[in-house]
Amino acid sequence: MAKINKLKKYVVISRTLVLVIVIAAIIILMNMRKTGYDLGELPQRFLHEHVVSDFDPDVFEARRNNILASVEDADLIIVSSAARQDFRYITGFPERQGIAVITPGQEISYHLFVTPREIYTVMWTGEVYGLEGAVETFGADKAHALESFEEMLPGLLEGKNSIYLHDQDNNIRNLVRQSMDKAGGSAEIREIAPILHEHRVFKDDWEIAQLKQAADVTVKAHKFAMETVREGLKEYEVQAKVEYVFRRNGLGIGFPSIIGSGPNSCLLHHTRNDRRMQDGDLLLIDIGASSLGGYTADVTRTIPVNGRFSEEQKTIYELVLEAGDKALTKMKPGFKMLDSHHLAMEVLVNGLYDLGLIPDTTSWWQKRFFIQHRINHYIGLQVHDVGDYGYDTQNRNEHILTPEIRGREIKPGMVMTNEPGLYFMVGLLDGIHEMFGDLASPEELDAFVEQVRPIYEKYEGIGVRIEDDILITEDGNINLSEHAPKTVEEIERMMR
Repeated sequence: MAKINKLKKYVVISRTLVLVIVIAAIIILMNMRKTGYDLGELPQRFLHEHVVSDFDPDVFEARRNNILASVEDADLIIVSSAARQDFRYITGFPERQGIAVITPGQEISYHLFVTPREIYTVMWTGEVYGLEGAVETFGADKAHALESFEEMLPGLLEGKNSIYLHDQDNNIRNLVRQSMDKAGGSAEIREIAPILHEHRVFKDDWEIAQLKQAADVTVKAHKFAMETVREGLKEYEVQAKVEYVFRRNGLGIGFPSIIGSGPNSCLLHHTRNDRRMQDGDLLLIDIGASSLGGYTADVTRTIPVNGRFSEEQKTIYELVLEAGDKALTKMKPGFKMLDSHHLAMEVLVNGLYDLGLIPDTTSWWQKRFFIQHRINHYIGLQVHDVGDYGYDTQNRNEHILTPEIRGREIKPGMVMTNEPGLYFMVGLLDGIHEMFGDLASPEELDAFVEQVRPIYEKYEGIGVRIEDDILITEDGNINLSEHAPKTVEEIERMMR
């Protein structure tokens, strides 16, 4: 009987142990799914419905015709993949090497010089389109091997008086000049880049579809991060999560992901992404998926690692949010590029004054201490896309706090960001003499530091940027990234 009781006791203990192990395993698996370590399959809500085609021959033919209409005097246009995005803009050709030659008015007016499809090329670098694909898929009138360009160039130049080249095509520019010198030609060489860049400012329907898809997938990546972020993760683990969403949806990475936690949230382009996140940190996530056609989104959200904003974080966050909301009202036809920026700056400056951080709102340098960047830039084939803004974008001190500088008119078809931000960098007050020593006396700077330091230290280490992608329409705008949670309530609800 004793042996039977002992056996029964052993069976009970064994069953209990098995039950404990099963429960523990379930908890571990649930936690893995919650934290995103199990990346085998994304839930359906993080998957995009369809992938937009990476090429439409009619779109690119119309694009080349529009460009030709802008350079009616052109006898010859040459653009190579040295100017990568411009080359792709007029050809759609995605390979790393190629040369496009356009000869208006001739029976064969569109040439593509590409890498031929040869067995050793395929063996080393993978499948290429070759000469056949350049014609059949990408619409060239005639395709040639890349290495034949120099040999064919004199014939292409013959009788040409107005030649348009790209300022990034130095090798081709030299070849053209050498060939002209040998032939004794006197053609005028002009620049095609400014003309291409102006066309790239205004997106056609195909480009808008590309950008919308990139924005949609970027929004899904933000949501996935919000659901799975927790203290203890490294920034690069969040980077892996969002970029997995991009890749799982068939898209690329538009630019190096910026994942800044705690004090790193104050670094505008922090890409080391190697800090371990802590309870109480803010996490700034500035990311963008890239469509198959090469168009990149650029969307930023700032979230609390523990799922709840502190009072200080909430104060700064809602000030930045208000600035962006107000700015959006001036991002439409009838306004100019910097009108929205200046309105956002007015909101930020007044809010910082109310907090006691800017004692004198007439002081340029006091405002500049907190205002680091403008809120708008174009997006497209590049995250900071090309095109004229109507002001000197490189001279921040000139335009960033000067309402009289308004830039060019906003027109339908433009796509740009709306991204106000405030950054309370650790130790920034200690560098104020270096920053503004030529604008204010040491005594004035010291008095400012003494007055604002107790308030600044409440917010030190808080960096907030909120960024959306805005399409300008005939009667207003469309926020392409509007479905990424943005208010305090929306973010905290998503992170529960």
